Amino acid sequence: MINFRRSLLAGAVAALTMGAASAADLDIAFLGSMTGSKANIAIDQLDGFRLGIRHLGGRLGGLEFALSVIDEGHDTAKAKQAAEELWKAGRLQVLLVSSTAEAAAYIAQQAPGHHTLVVNLGAAAPSLAGRECSPLFFSLVPRGDLLQELTGAYLWGQGFRKLAVFEPPGRPEPVAAFRRGFRGEVTEIVSRPGTMDFAPDLQKFSKLTVDAAYFTHSGGMAVEFLLQYVQGGYKDRTPLFAPAGTFDQTILAASAPAALDMFSVAPWSDDLDSPANHRLVADFENDYGRPVSLRAAAGYDAAMLLDAAIRLVGGNKINDTDAFRLAVKRVEFPSTRGSFRFDNDQFPLLTYWVRQVAADSRGRPINEQRGVLQKDPRDPLANECPMSAAPPPPPPKK
Repeated sequence: MINFRRSLLAGAVAALTMGAASAADLDIAFLGSMTGSKANIAIDQLDGFRLGIRHLGGRLGGLEFALSVIDEGHDTAKAKQAAEELWKAGRLQVLLVSSTAEAAAYIAQQAPGHHTLVVNLGAAAPSLAGRECSPLFFSLVPRGDLLQELTGAYLWGQGFRKLAVFEPPGRPEPVAAFRRGFRGEVTEIVSRPGTMDFAPDLQKFSKLTVDAAYFTHSGGMAVEFLLQYVQGGYKDRTPLFAPAGTFDQTILAASAPAALDMFSVAPWSDDLDSPANHRLVADFENDYGRPVSLRAAAGYDAAMLLDAAIRLVGGNKINDTDAFRLAVKRVEFPSTRGSFRFDNDQFPLLTYWVRQVAADSRGRPINEQRGVLQKDPRDPLANECPMSAAPPPPPPKK
């Protein structure tokens, strides 16, 4: 049973209690963009987390807990304010963050003073993976730059030497990261701000001699670009690739069947063979009425991680911040992504898969794995983090 318990920030924060409202042993908050153009990302993460809780019997590590859900509208200032209001309201043991990189950096900086463990599910400033890594900041998702670099390296390894890259204005970082992995020639085509008409971009593209194309648009722009690329006949002549997040279920459903057969690189795929992933895939659509996604898998993993860490440290020591942090850093848990462990910077070491968009048994587009690209690649910035690697997990109790 889930009951509304309190409201903060004039209605921007809704707190939900899992179990009896008067008996919560643990306070958790989820801070993310629940409305607006990027709402599908945080909603998927939160729903994945909630499904994990249901699979755990409604508790975390045997504890009843209160869950506050905050919509910050992808606004850094609102995210900072929400975090401060949560801390003023009382002890907050865990804060799940799916916000801007600037908000994540601020929260990571402030969390030690409030003894709050931060579980990151969204963007993160590069410094958090390097010299400004924080003992209370754990990321369940890799930095986007690492995914871009791996994708660039994959395309280079596949023999592509000349690429056209379509990108939105004002976002040079993804392409810069992609170039670090791709050693060939890149021609950038920058779209007009907010455009849904890609005819001028595709006209420029038609005059180029390239081996493949890559695009970094998101949301509705990604849908329209895919549709126009295919309708213009370019898919038959030049293969098109994109970052993993571009081929999420929202964009695939809206652009079907345009994305069929296209490739991406990701640390998760619908058909990964792990017990946790089987449970997630089997129940997510039944609960929420839509297919599962990469973001939902990360949210589900957050529930499994916290449950395992609380059991390792013992529920009576949940307020011992150092013990709880160490448990999170070293505990083994059933991840949807198979093998999972934290590097010294407390960003994940994962297996990355090559995925291809295919049709499921109902004719809907999904991502299917086409082989392992790389196992446990380190974020290059981890060498700048002064924290040590996690100690091995304790031996199982006899």
